[in-house]
Amino acid sequence: ERIMKKILILTLALVMAVTGCFLAVACTDNLDYEAQKAAYAAKTPYKVGVIQLAPHDALDQANNAFCEELTKLIEAEGKTVTFEKGNAQGEDANNSSIIDNFIAKDVDLIYSIATASSQTAVSKAKDYHIPVIFNAVTDPVDAKLVDKLEGQSNYVTGVSDINPIAQQVDLMVELMGGSEDLTIGVLYVSKETNSVVQKDAVKAACNEKGIAFVDESIDGVDNIGNALTSLKSKGADIVYLPTDNVLAANASAVHSQNINQNVKLPIVCGEGGMESACGVATLSVDYSYLGKHAAAQAFEILMGKKTARDIPVASQTSDFTYIVNEEIANAIGFTIPQSVIDKAQ
Repeated sequence: ERIMKKILILTLALVMAVTGCFLAVACTDNLDYEAQKAAYAAKTPYKVGVIQLAPHDALDQANNAFCEELTKLIEAEGKTVTFEKGNAQGEDANNSSIIDNFIAKDVDLIYSIATASSQTAVSKAKDYHIPVIFNAVTDPVDAKLVDKLEGQSNYVTGVSDINPIAQQVDLMVELMGGSEDLTIGVLYVSKETNSVVQKDAVKAACNEKGIAFVDESIDGVDNIGNALTSLKSKGADIVYLPTDNVLAANASAVHSQNINQNVKLPIVCGEGGMESACGVATLSVDYSYLGKHAAAQAFEILMGKKTARDIPVASQTSDFTYIVNEEIANAIGFTIPQSVIDKAQ
């Protein structure tokens, strides 16, 4: 009987412990956001983790502009901020260890640059109630980072780098002298969600304007030459490159293969950093602008003015930049129309 009582007591203790765990989870799911804001407002120095998926110009701009702007904003308040930085070098597997390191170092906020890094940051940081500000994510709803762009997603908000794709299609029409008998091709990376989203958007814009559309996907840099050759054989007159990380990091290889494979099709890139390496012209978002906007979001959270759920996802909606690259155009024997040159000037 004494043994049975001990077993009963142990069983009840175990049930109470498990129940307590469930209650703790329930309580954390109902975090007091006003208390969270007060805690952030009272502390200094701040520690921010910055994770970048790959080293290339657009993401570098988003990184540097964020750190510079956030430092300026916080120092103006008489406080300080330090940064823990990690670059996944284009390898998704590295994202996890970088975020784990940020959590171990007790960062106050995570700034994640590019879709894969942001997905890892959100999945890991939510259990620790660490706010995440993302950037360079084309469609954060499709990437399951937020439920909607208007805010109200616990701990997560940021900046989308969605391109002015409809206007970029108009630019390709202008470059080619009109839409009659025009075929636009898209070279994209099948494993990158943001690349697929942009490909689909170009296709939709082409369908709306009655322009023929073809595409070719790659899974790595070794396929670039064959993909360009395939696009030409499918009848593409001009090629669009989305702002995905594989193509952005290897834009110079795209240009080399365009010449070496004797394809020599004019290319329009999703943004200016890629354009400088392989494109003839583009209408570009500004990643420094996006980085500064993300810094303003982070500042509001760290100062205790708002929580991430109070801040809608932002994007650049105006002041896009026309860019032309006559050196690339000359290398493939393409003449940029004067009307486009005038817009860039």
